[in-house]
Amino acid sequence: MYLRHGHHPAPPLNTRKTGDVPLTVHVVPHTHDDVGWRKTPEEYFNGGRVLEDERAAVSLILDTTIDELLRDQRRTFTYVEMKFFKMWYDEQDEKVKAKVKDLIKNGQLEITQGGWTATDEACPNYQDLIMNMHIGHSFLQKEFGIRPKIGWMLDAFGHSETNAALFSDFGFEMLFFSRMNGHEKRKIQQEAKQIFLW
Repeated sequence: MYLRHGHHPAPPLNTRKTGDVPLTVHVVPHTHDDVGWRKTPEEYFNGGRVLEDERAAVSLILDTTIDELLRDQRRTFTYVEMKFFKMWYDEQDEKVKAKVKDLIKNGQLEITQGGWTATDEACPNYQDLIMNMHIGHSFLQKEFGIRPKIGWMLDAFGHSETNAALFSDFGFEMLFFSRMNGHEKRKIQQEAKQIFLW
């Protein structure tokens, strides 16, 4: 049996360095909602201008997610981008807002990163990175009294040490990311080591 990632199959389970230790897979339901890519933020939020390969309405994702979290306390969800979350939250009545606050408080709805949008490490300067986090974190502090502790970079095209240093300054205790350098990724896979210090 092969687990696939992109175009490169993972090694068969019986050849991994973990030997006969069972493989644990964690499924983390989460958002990755581009605030701006091929549509305006409003089109992404409301589902306007449907593209052939992209049918999304962030407002409906949030409606459904909150309903399902309230229905089953075993479920959790990780939310990342505060631009869309605030757009949705501002449309809710006080009863729904109170339920959302309870979901955050009990850990079912976890806010990671919490920037206004997912940080783009490819081209902005450090002031843009700081302001992006400041806007999102200010909303979270004012409305929920929280500050995220986890950095979340699942769609960045490369990673900079400046960003890692800033994330540490923001108080993040860990960072989850993808799109790692191929050489480094192979080394980590060969050593069966998924955690490292930057």
